[in-house]
Amino acid sequence: MLGISTCWWANRIPGEKEIVSETLGLGLKGIELDYRISNAILEDMVSRLKRELKVLSIHNFFPMPEGMSPDKASGDLFLLSSIDRDERSKAVRYSIRTIEYAHKLGARAVVFHLGRVDMPNPSQDFFRLYRSRKISEREGLAFIKEQKRIRQSSKRKNLDAVLLSLEGLNREAEKRGIFVGIENRYHFHEIPDLEEIGLILRRFKGGNIRYWHDVGHARVQENMGISNQRELLDAYKEHMIGIHLHDVRGLDDHLAPGQGEMEFSEIKAFLKPSIIRVLEVHPKVKRKALLEGIRFVKEVIIGNDP
Repeated sequence: MLGISTCWWANRIPGEKEIVSETLGLGLKGIELDYRISNAILEDMVSRLKRELKVLSIHNFFPMPEGMSPDKASGDLFLLSSIDRDERSKAVRYSIRTIEYAHKLGARAVVFHLGRVDMPNPSQDFFRLYRSRKISEREGLAFIKEQKRIRQSSKRKNLDAVLLSLEGLNREAEKRGIFVGIENRYHFHEIPDLEEIGLILRRFKGGNIRYWHDVGHARVQENMGISNQRELLDAYKEHMIGIHLHDVRGLDDHLAPGQGEMEFSEIKAFLKPSIIRVLEVHPKVKRKALLEGIRFVKEVIIGNDP
């Protein structure tokens, strides 16, 4: 089953009452509820949601904390990687709440951002080198090497915090039969990288921690010379619980599939029937383009799966 993330409605979620109707109108029967959905919106849609759609997954933190505005909501609202005890405790508490809601709503998995390494954010320099076409030249290669050295020397305390956070989340997930999907990220300093995914999966072998693959994040990191999409898929295909599908042009992701540079043919082979498939497109994508993207996914990637 193909679903769509509610992030597509992000610019108009306040007061939104038609998410279910519009999802069905797109020819879809599955949905991922994201962190911009408030308690009020959830209460408004929950009865129809349970009758007419399948909640495939939920994106942490869900529902949006009381008093929070949608423009401030984020999967990184609280950091599971924080070395500040109070912040990490809050991140775990709200994450457990998300797992509880996933169980109530019949979802199989929760998508998690795990936080970041406490180091200077090098993103703007990555972007500059990419846009000036120097990322694969001597200057870019030297920069990447140095950033990897800095990240490696700085990450231990944050990675330890992530592992400690996941101990509690894994227990709750096992208790409720929910999978914890750790997502590959967009920015260089974010956790987890290729190696850290494997470390986490090994640590929680036999538990409910799984890998969630985001094709756009992987492609952007590939464009910036950081990692390789095929390497991620090859390494963790047996541990993959779900996938976010969208397209990319350069550093711009969350486009409708088929309307960018993504090589979806290399992804198709990894989409076993058990994997949760979710379209995660930006609100700027127009309905016509989204419909074309849905048709592309069904025809080219997954077949005419409802």
